[in-house]
Amino acid sequence: MARYNESDDDRVVVIERGNGASGIGTFLLGLAIGAGAALLFAPTSGAETRRRLQEEARRAGRKVKDMTDEFGEQVTDSVERTRSHFDEQVGRARDAVSSRVHAVEEAVSAGLDAASQARADLEHAVAESKRAYAESRRAPRAQGRRQEPDNSHATDDMVARSGEESAGTSSEG
Repeated sequence: MARYNESDDDRVVVIERGNGASGIGTFLLGLAIGAGAALLFAPTSGAETRRRLQEEARRAGRKVKDMTDEFGEQVTDSVERTRSHFDEQVGRARDAVSSRVHAVEEAVSAGLDAASQARADLEHAVAESKRAYAESRRAPRAQGRRQEPDNSHATDDMVARSGEESAGTSSEG
């Protein structure tokens, strides 16, 4: 498609090309027009012209069949390459996911083991603390029981001595 740009003083022609899919159609159209023109301008009889038209049509049909077969093979090859590449990528992705899942499973297992060990250590520490606390509570009671009988006698003795000291102090003074 040609365009004219009016803003420039010079004329500019831009040719845009379409995609390659229309190339086959254009080729077939050109082939048909060329064959028709050759037959119309050829100096031959009607029977000869019909025979040549049939031959040209067969030849064009074979060319079209060959072109479509070649195009089909190219498409098939492209699809197979794409499928192979896709399968390879999927395999790599599966391997990566599998290795990550395995790593996560190992990490979870290690975490559970560590949590179990930490719980056992904590339970042991709590039990030790309870035992030490209980022992510390029992120790003063046990000492107090041992000293009570001594204290009762000591109290009587102290009262007696204090009486003696009071009497001695007042007579001295």
